[in-house]
Amino acid sequence: MSFAVDTNLLLYAVNQDSEFHQSAKKFIETCAQKEESWMMPYPVVHAFLRISTHAAILPKPLTSSQSFDIVESILRLPHVVCIGEEGDLWKIYKEEVFSLHLKGNDFPDALIVSVLKVHGVSTFYTKDRGFLRFKNIKAIEPF
Repeated sequence: MSFAVDTNLLLYAVNQDSEFHQSAKKFIETCAQKEESWMMPYPVVHAFLRISTHAAILPKPLTSSQSFDIVESILRLPHVVCIGEEGDLWKIYKEEVFSLHLKGNDFPDALIVSVLKVHGVSTFYTKDRGFLRFKNIKAIEPF
């Protein structure tokens, strides 16, 4: 069994100004202790790097070095695997987009779901209720 964690939970865990900071930090620490495989989709990693260093989004953005250090500390865990674009991703991605009539800002979510599907990951922890529309994953709000 495996799971994945959305960008928003990683961001809440590092953003001390977030109302979800403590809950997210505790959740990420729990994920770090789990024995099941934690799959890290590259689109989630890229979004975390982009948003966590963006001064217009976070009140106290991280430096690029800090952001990369956080990602690398997760990737060093023995049960974490970074997953990306391979196999039938394009076909699956296109099916997700067209079956749900997605547009604009929905494309990144469809890409994450497609990467998860290609790698057989069905459990996705997120605070984004938009993921509930995807039938191929079980979107779970952890707190």
